[in-house]
Amino acid sequence: MSDSSGKHSSAGHVSARQFLQAVLQRYASLNEYADRGQVQSWRGREPYAIEFRTARNAAGDFRFDFDCPHPYPPLRHHISHHSLGWVADEAYLTLGYPTAEQPLSRRFDDRGFAVAAATGISRGAAHTIASLLFPETGGRTLLALQRLRFRGPKQVDGVACYRITGQWDRSRVTLLIGMQDLLLRECSEHRRRRVERRWPCELSTVAGPETFTPPPASAAASTTLTTSP
Repeated sequence: MSDSSGKHSSAGHVSARQFLQAVLQRYASLNEYADRGQVQSWRGREPYAIEFRTARNAAGDFRFDFDCPHPYPPLRHHISHHSLGWVADEAYLTLGYPTAEQPLSRRFDDRGFAVAAATGISRGAAHTIASLLFPETGGRTLLALQRLRFRGPKQVDGVACYRITGQWDRSRVTLLIGMQDLLLRECSEHRRRRVERRWPCELSTVAGPETFTPPPASAAASTTLTTSP
């Protein structure tokens, strides 16, 4: 395996892999972070879109809210509102389905378990941001990409981005990352027909005083999931 440097490595990095290492270091250094975004996937002619919001405060607390329409197109107006997060060492996943009398909230002793539980429901978006902001949660990171290459730059909502391609399990992946702030704007997985877009913003636009307060555990999900000894 080799990384192409080429004419697009003007960020001062020898290779695309070295550039991604700098991106991970950038996320690890953030005191606060927030974004709004959307992940789209296609299993037919109509895309399925999940809207999400991310918030991480200076204390290291985390909240990822995502809204999932019903998978059946005629029922897309039925939206389920879910939340993944943690405060200090207490992680949780809250599932709010339209037909439920109250949200189902489950606690986790291990953040990685909470992220894993939310990953499939969020079409991978929960893991993307958790692995960037909190790499200790585990799972595949951007550095797992193979055959990395710099491609031509691209503008995303007026932001100049580096375009990098690679492969996960023989599936081509394209990343768009801001040239100035080194923040991920888009991740496209071509075989899975999935596009995840993120728009970084001020923390105050997505977070309020109640954002980092853990929800009460529901009676139906009072069991705390822990790691095996």
